[in-house]
This record gives sequence, structure tokens and C-alpha cells, in this order.
Amino acid sequence: MAEDRSEQYLKAVKDDQVVNVGAKGTKSVDIIGEQPNTKIPKGKYKTAFDNTADKNLSEIASELVDVDEFTTLSISVTGVSLDNTTLSLETGKTATLKATVSPANATNKSYGWSSSDASLATVDNAGKVTTLKAGTVKITVKTADGAKTAICTITITDPVVHVTGIDLDKATLEVEEGASATLKANVHPTEATNKAVAWKSDDTATVTVDSAGKLTGVKAKAEPVNITVTTKDGSKTAQCAVTVKAKAEEPPTEGE
Repeated sequence: MAEDRSEQYLKAVKDDQVVNVGAKGTKSVDIIGEQPNTKIPKGKYKTAFDNTADKNLSEIASELVDVDEFTTLSISVTGVSLDNTTLSLETGKTATLKATVSPANATNKSYGWSSSDASLATVDNAGKVTTLKAGTVKITVKTADGAKTAICTITITDPVVHVTGIDLDKATLEVEEGASATLKANVHPTEATNKAVAWKSDDTATVTVDSAGKLTGVKAKAEPVNITVTTKDGSKTAQCAVTVKAKAEEPPTEGE
């Protein structure tokens, strides 16, 4: 007849020392302290039933029995995160993303990388991102265990080319009252990123200028009025001295 173990505790023994005690009457005991996913040979641990819950074997403890070979449980991945979830980079630049797998003692912490558009940016197996052309791309890290993912969205822009100067097609100009003329601004270098400009007249009662560089003579004046164009990037300037002449009188018609 099997012995009643309902009031006893199963104890795990290693090197003649009790290392853990199971719950009363459960006939099981956890073995802890070993590396996860590790094969443990038969006999490294032994078990015995005892009437006490302490970490000692009493005189009435049952005979020690070898624990068969077993493999410790693996620790599953619960998630992965990145040190950056968004980045802004210029084309031709690189950045390295760092992935952190949770928990830190997970058995299989391996992962892989992918790019949502390899024509915009590539990523190697170390998380190094290389940008190729302007656009928005998502870099994903995915764990081998559990297929957990994290994403970094990268905005890629072309390098900024700053304005170095500006000039006008005319340094001086004459217009009549009521007449118009258009100045042409040349921003340098031609590949500048921001070529926007603003126009200004020093005397709008004499001559006006619109946002396209179109001048209109308002009132004749002997002294020239400066029309200034200024770049938004770098505040580079150029000027044209505009003289407004009185409108020429029309010749009399025949018979007058």
C-alpha cells in the first residue's frame, strides 16, 4: 500500500544539502539556480519526502532518490524596444539603432532587422542604417523568439545647401509713371535648398515692387529709389537703383 504523502514535503537535495522544499502534500519541488534551457544529468539532484518544511533532512525522511536527467525551462522573450523610435537623417548618412530584448535573462535573445523600403534606407544585422534618398522609411527589429517587434520611423531629407549670394539682372533701371518692369534675381548656388526671396522698395510712394520682382512706377522723382531683394536663407541682398520718370506726353493728334 502506497505511503500517504499528503502531510509531507518533497525536498530537493544537491551535494547533501537541501536546496528547496515543495508545498505540503504536492509531491513536487522546484529546482532553481540553474541556467535556463540547460540539460541537468541524472543524479545531480536527489529528492526525499520529509515531515518538516525546513531545509534539513530529519531522521524520518524517506530514502533519497536520484532525479532523472532533465532540461531546465527556457525563459521566453516578452518584448523588444529600440533606443530611438524616430530619427531624422540626411541622405548618405548612417545611424545605428540599439535593440533591447526583455527580459534581460531571456533564453533566446537573437533578433533580425528589416527596412520597409530598401531604396530609401538599408539596415545591416548590427542595426546600422544607411540612408540612400529622401523619404520616410520604417526600420523594424523582430525577435526570433515570439516574433516581438519594435519600429523606428526615419525621415530622410536631402542635405541642406545654403545660399551664398544673390544678384540682379540690372543694377539700375528707369521706368515711367504707371509703367512696369520686372527684375530677375539669381540666387547662388543654383542648387541652394531654399531660394526664396523677399522684395522691398525704399520709397513706395515713388515705386512699388511685388513678390515676383515686378516694379511699377508711381510718381516721378529725380533721385533713384533702391529696390532690395533679400534671401530667406542667409539674408543675402542685392539692389537696383530705380528712377521714375514723368510719363511722356502723347503727341497731339492730327487736326489739333
